Amino acid sequence: MKTFPQLQTQRLLLNRPVQSDTDDLIKQLNTDSAFSENTLSIPFPYKIEDAQFFMENLVNKGFEDQTNFTFAIRQKEQPALIGAIGIHIDFKNKKAELGYWLGKDFWNRGFVTEALKEVIRFGFTDLHLNKLYASHFPHNPASGKIMMNCGMNLEAQLKEEYFKNGKHIDVLRYSILKTDFENGI
Repeated sequence: MKTFPQLQTQRLLLNRPVQSDTDDLIKQLNTDSAFSENTLSIPFPYKIEDAQFFMENLVNKGFEDQTNFTFAIRQKEQPALIGAIGIHIDFKNKKAELGYWLGKDFWNRGFVTEALKEVIRFGFTDLHLNKLYASHFPHNPASGKIMMNCGMNLEAQLKEEYFKNGKHIDVLRYSILKTDFENGI
């Protein structure tokens, strides 16, 4: 892919985060420590250096290497960045890991479900992947509900998968296969 894709849903625009999004990125991720508590890689407080790392390594280098597409989540009528959703690709095995976050002021409006459904479509139809998966910590069941609403099924509980904040922590892994997506399952 030579140009970064732009995806649209009924209410959202998913496109490439740009340098001018830095202030919105920092503002959204500093509203609550929940982002850090529910992810492996988002620190709290979120600093300018963290935003620069995000832009350079996840967004720019990931697209350059074609191993990662990280989309800004934006409302169509208001183009400010309100969240991000990414697809981290393993082309050798035709699979990818999905990850997302959404600013606290925008929770409980169905935005992540809407964005995730579109990124799942992109992964299967545009990238020709066979399997998409995502994980969440047991203390964040809302994320699992989003995955289920997008057709993903619980695949495993990975015991003590990560070491975070001084303790081992489980994750719940959900997935969807291309055949299930094509069959509307």
